[in-house]
Amino acid sequence: MPLVLLLLPLVVAAAIAAANANVVNDVTERAERWVRATQLSLATRTGWFSRFVLNPLLAVVVRLSDWTDDFQHRGLKNGVRAAVALYVLGAWGLILFVALQVIVGLAIAAVVLYVAFRVLLSSSPDVRRGYEASRRILGPASRGERVNPETGVVQEEGLLGWRDTDRRVDPESGRLQTQGFLGWQDTDTRIDQESGRVQEEGLLGFTDTDVRIHPETGVIQKMGLLGWQDTDQRIHPQSGRRQKQGLLGWVDE
Repeated sequence: MPLVLLLLPLVVAAAIAAANANVVNDVTERAERWVRATQLSLATRTGWFSRFVLNPLLAVVVRLSDWTDDFQHRGLKNGVRAAVALYVLGAWGLILFVALQVIVGLAIAAVVLYVAFRVLLSSSPDVRRGYEASRRILGPASRGERVNPETGVVQEEGLLGWRDTDRRVDPESGRLQTQGFLGWQDTDTRIDQESGRVQEEGLLGFTDTDVRIHPETGVIQKMGLLGWQDTDQRIHPQSGRRQKQGLLGWVDE
């Protein structure tokens, strides 16, 4: 079947060239004029479907049709143009079909991963604790935040420079603290100073979660089936600034 579809445009071209009938030639030439007029009209439109789907298809057909202008045999010229149009239409349809499959596949994968994450988050206390603890330490995904490397205070960048917030990571204990009326008060979350692991305090002491901040690189990692896996975020070891992995390396958020 694929071979038949591949040879069909050549059969059509041969039939038109062999017949060289005025009726057939008139029809193909009217079709060519319509394609050219439509392509010129689409070239001025701003809609995404016209610009990225229809216009490229017709533009290729027009360019390839220009190549046959010097053919003296009318039937051969129109046959070649018909074959070219059929081949371009088939190739473009295949490209769009593959692109649609990729988009649908990515969308389905995103939904599956989101559902799996939500199910895991709701069903596993360890994963939920690690996720919530990491959010409390790193704060919301806002720009211009850093952990002061000397005081451990979480700071936000404003027009006049860095200003302290009411959160800090105790430089000695690694404990996440909030500022109250009587000074800094411990929470039940800390970062282990040796392993960088985020820990939660329970009845039997601190227990590890599946999140850690790499002690040397500052990269935020999550425990997976094959061990620690890097995320695209880190806390810069020297400046304490929150950064995200970009195409050209680490950039400040």
